[in-house]
Amino acid sequence: MFVRKSSVILLTFVSVVGALAQKPEPVLATATGFAFTTNDLSDNGKRLYEQRHTLITGQRTRLFDQWIEDLLLETEAKARGVTPEKIQAEAVTKIVPPTEAQVKAVYDANRQTIGSRTIEEVRPQIVDFIKRELETKQLDSLSDSLKAKYKFAPGKDINAPDLKPTDVIAAIGPRNLTAGEYESRFRLALHNLQAGIYAQIRSDFEAAIFAKLIEAEAKKRNIDAAAVIAAEITNKLKDYSNYERMHLEDALQSRLFEQYGVKFTLDVPQPIVLNVSADDDPSVGVPTAKVTVVAFVDFQCSACAAFSSLLKQVVAEFGNNVRLVVRDFPLTSMHSDARNAALAAYAAHQQGKFFEMTELMYRNQDALDVGSLKKYSQQIGLNIEQFERDLRSTAAAEEIRKDIADGKEYGVSGTPTIFVNGIQIHRLTTYSAREAIRNALKK
Repeated sequence: MFVRKSSVILLTFVSVVGALAQKPEPVLATATGFAFTTNDLSDNGKRLYEQRHTLITGQRTRLFDQWIEDLLLETEAKARGVTPEKIQAEAVTKIVPPTEAQVKAVYDANRQTIGSRTIEEVRPQIVDFIKRELETKQLDSLSDSLKAKYKFAPGKDINAPDLKPTDVIAAIGPRNLTAGEYESRFRLALHNLQAGIYAQIRSDFEAAIFAKLIEAEAKKRNIDAAAVIAAEITNKLKDYSNYERMHLEDALQSRLFEQYGVKFTLDVPQPIVLNVSADDDPSVGVPTAKVTVVAFVDFQCSACAAFSSLLKQVVAEFGNNVRLVVRDFPLTSMHSDARNAALAAYAAHQQGKFFEMTELMYRNQDALDVGSLKKYSQQIGLNIEQFERDLRSTAAAEEIRKDIADGKEYGVSGTPTIFVNGIQIHRLTTYSAREAIRNALKK
């Protein structure tokens, strides 16, 4: 896919209220003595639930538009004997730098947001904003010209309720594009969006239900909710680690949910099971384990640093039944040293100290330049000459390239992305990771 810089898309949602009476809120979860509706969600959770269909249809339209642009660029590139990226770059080079009048107009229009900062202080951000806007207009103009040149014709709406796989949704010259082709191409992207929305709503519900059940338990014990939390969590802490606290919270939630028979009636997207390869990447656990957890990570990603040790501890709870495999997915557009860190992890793996190296890198994410990485290799006792050779090797570069390519094939776009026996988990919590592993073991 050829990605353009685009301006922020604003989605406007309109809620319709019945003229005579509002419909009762649907029950989306139950527990003994309780029924939970959207009124039990947080404001953000309720808004997400109410607008879930709009979000999905909007994303379907954006994917369709981007697909058409990609196909038009590919067609033009083939005709010219160049790459699509070169065509886009040529269009963007026609943009003239913003004038002083344009900069001042943006500054004046945003004074309330900018506050007391002078125009000189915010000039770089304003210039960048104007350039992005101009790039978007130029690329839109390019797209319009290619649509005319190659006789683009829209077909049936991609969000039509009666859409069939054979329906033509667009034509580019003699080529018809069908709904079936679209669904196949964007199957993973659309599923991940739906699953992500569901996961956020489910998480919001779980938090609300957990709080309500703690209150019910407190009433039953004739104490307050704080005393229940103290008895079940705080007073049981020994090392006061994040993992220990989360483990105790998860255990309490699991007990209460089972005790009160919690059931969810939310529409659950059926999971897509992928053949996610462990490749020959670093792992913890035996290769014959019943469950394989594959984590795609970026060593400069703060979320990876926060969740990595928690995930390892959850996996360890299941002994030889679960294996953890770590694969690379450096987000180089966001993290300048992510690739260096991935190369260093590979080099450390060649000497059997992958996890020692990655632990150091996670703890020092603000210092992952090559000089710092060499220092870390010495700290963990690596042969520095071999480390430097492996760091620069074509084998290291190829290993990272393969991990990235595989990750993209599985729909990975951010980190950490975690698969449990080929099913992606969309909530980065110890509770959801443990639940996914248990479900995999049951199967």
